Amino acid sequence: MYSLSNILKKIPYIRKIISILYPFLFPILEFIAVIFLKITTFFYSVLMGMDWGKIPRTEWMDHDQDTFFQYNFNGAFFHFERGLIPRMLVSKIFFQRKDFESLSIEKNINILDLCSGDSYISQKFFFDSSKKVVSIDLDQKALQRGKARLKREKFLNQNHSFFQCDIEKEDLQDFFKRNNIDCDFDLVLFNAAIEHFKPEQLDHIFNSVKKVMKSESIFFTYTIVEDENKQNYLPDHHEMFFKGSKNLSEVVGKYFANTKTYENLVNKRHNIYCIASNHFKDLSL
Repeated sequence: MYSLSNILKKIPYIRKIISILYPFLFPILEFIAVIFLKITTFFYSVLMGMDWGKIPRTEWMDHDQDTFFQYNFNGAFFHFERGLIPRMLVSKIFFQRKDFESLSIEKNINILDLCSGDSYISQKFFFDSSKKVVSIDLDQKALQRGKARLKREKFLNQNHSFFQCDIEKEDLQDFFKRNNIDCDFDLVLFNAAIEHFKPEQLDHIFNSVKKVMKSESIFFTYTIVEDENKQNYLPDHHEMFFKGSKNLSEVVGKYFANTKTYENLVNKRHNIYCIASNHFKDLSL
């Protein structure tokens, strides 16, 4: 869009033509765009209904359905928070002053998207800063959604690997060696997954994850506050029920020296986030 603007500035007669056509053409194109938006929203609502209506229903969310249906239909934007919070922290910690001055980011961050689902967060929020992305999930169908998006949207980081893996049983360091993944990670994303495991399973997972993280790295997790006696979300899939951000910090703090929590209430969801690191002490945004 920026380059097109520059071209138009250099060719004044094109801008004059646009200015002449604008009063007539813009309303027509806007009308068509709104119609297609409504059609897109409808079809993504159907896709979401099918994903969550089948037996058994999915344990992960296709965030294209969030974006093109829920965000347009009822304003739900909680999936954006899961990307924006770690992205802002990555900008603060890993970006150099020269990046801001030149408005150009070096792609030097290795990202592990753990229990990645459709990989929306690692793809959409870190395409311009990630050197390599590795998605790990138990569900092959979830990984296929991420692969399909990678083919569709060419601006995404194509250096993205997808692996089906049971992190409850596998040691990630051994798993990566067997699959020729030779890198440690600057950022680990663990979105909407921590509640799916029991404490003893988390103990194995966290100890396994720490082996593949760089010494100067950050860990990010998200979950929701819910009451197992008032089941509003997906309790049939959940093994742990978090009472608040302090509770989440206590769980993550068993494995990392420094933690910082954030919370937000949106669309009738109490969202809680925790950023952790054994190296970085200031995890504020």
